[in-house]
Amino acid sequence: MMKFASFIVELFRLCILLVLTLFILGGAERFVYQSIFGQPVYNWSMALGNVLIFFMLYRNHFQFKGWYKSEKNIKLTLLTTRIITVISLGLILLPIGLS
Repeated sequence: MMKFASFIVELFRLCILLVLTLFILGGAERFVYQSIFGQPVYNWSMALGNVLIFFMLYRNHFQFKGWYKSEKNIKLTLLTTRIITVISLGLILLPIGLS
């Protein structure tokens, strides 16, 4: 029962971290794009890029700081981390190419 309770708390923590990460990254991107182009740019691809960044951060860092401990918690490989980073940055920069 204790493992299930820690899983529920960790799931709640994951949702809060996701919302905070998307809010912070989205605000920073909106500010940068507004500074460069004079108007805020936000696209679905930027949100998807931010979700990928959150996934990478969670798998490599946040899951080891939480309440739910498991033997299956492993970091992403370096290659996977680099691929996710490149894809997410490409998705974040995609609205520049579409403008």
